[in-house]
Amino acid sequence: MIKFRNNKLFKNIIILLVAGGMSKILGMISKVIYTRIAGINVVAIYTLITPTLMLIITLTQFSFPISISKISSMDKYDNKNLLFNAYTLGVIVDIILIILILLISPLIASALNNNELKIPINFICLIVIPTTISSIQRGFLHGKEDMFMPSITNIIEEIIKIILIVVILPYFILKENIYVVSALILFNIITEFFTILILNNRIKKVYIKKEKNKIDKKIIKEILKINIPTTLVRLISSIGFFLEPIILTKTLISSGLSYKFITVEYGIINSYIIPLLSMPTFFSVAIASALLPNITKLYYNKKYKLFNKKLYILMMLSMLIGFICLGIILTFPKQILTLVYNINLGVNYLYLIGPFFIILYMQPTLSVAMQAMDKTNDLLKISIISMIIKYTALYIMCKSNLGISSLLYSIIIGIIVTTSLMMIKILKRKEN
Repeated sequence: MIKFRNNKLFKNIIILLVAGGMSKILGMISKVIYTRIAGINVVAIYTLITPTLMLIITLTQFSFPISISKISSMDKYDNKNLLFNAYTLGVIVDIILIILILLISPLIASALNNNELKIPINFICLIVIPTTISSIQRGFLHGKEDMFMPSITNIIEEIIKIILIVVILPYFILKENIYVVSALILFNIITEFFTILILNNRIKKVYIKKEKNKIDKKIIKEILKINIPTTLVRLISSIGFFLEPIILTKTLISSGLSYKFITVEYGIINSYIIPLLSMPTFFSVAIASALLPNITKLYYNKKYKLFNKKLYILMMLSMLIGFICLGIILTFPKQILTLVYNINLGVNYLYLIGPFFIILYMQPTLSVAMQAMDKTNDLLKISIISMIIKYTALYIMCKSNLGISSLLYSIIIGIIVTTSLMMIKILKRKEN
């Protein structure tokens, strides 16, 4: 067993779990208030645009949380210079991305069968730069195994979001639904600015000296070496998620189902059911965030036995916590749905896909293990294979008149394929 006494990894996991638990509870409260104020029609519209938002955030983050965490944990470069070069690279990526969003927003809105969605998609441009900056800051502090302040900002973000939803969202409700969706995107921007201010203060006080900033090609090259394949991994998933509502609406409408029915059911699955089942993943993400700098050092120093031991224990811990949480959800589904969302729709969906989320809870830990082992290219291959299989299955099942159940079956297929391939790659590693 790992010696937990005075163990920094264990302390960081506890910090991330406690703070993550608090932010999840606050996030749940935020979700309850938002869904009750906004109503199911706004929720359904926001759900349609969510894949696009997630795709853009994936590109915006450019895997900085992982690369900066990994590089800063090794203490190879001056802290200020590392951050300066990361910010410079981030701004370049952001400018390209903002131009791209403005150019293709009408096409995305048209593909989603709602031209009004162009307005909130354009609003997403405003979140690009703040998200990049906070991603770099979080990655830097995680690499230094300084988890407290980034964890606190998650709680602060949720508190601010609740205040904005309660105070400002009712004003937008008086207007059209599309402006309510735009307001929800703007709330994310405001919370990111607060995070940047807090994290920047922590970094300046503890880690920054007065060295001059300079462009360092070696730093940028090392960041890109991690960022490009890791971002491609996330991009594959985000592209799939982006295409999902398009495939679903186009194929099911051609099968005779109404656009309203598809939008509402898609909203129930992706705004209520999936988020509820995904709640335990914050434990896995917390464990993975604490694990990356720790096992990177172990693998880098060829301490493979300790690497294996920590990976195995934390992977089992992720599954155990997920199993307990899932058991509670599936035992009291109607009560939890009513308590959290004030609805009891989609209980049958919970029972169908819920059990498969047990193996999903291992994925964050498996992912960081592969990154620590420099197997990011394998992660990319796994993502491509999984996406092709998942969305090919979705298209075939939609065309086979399985209706909205096609989406549920494709989610199950995606979970099984991704987790299985990751396990196979890790088990094939020869170091002991």
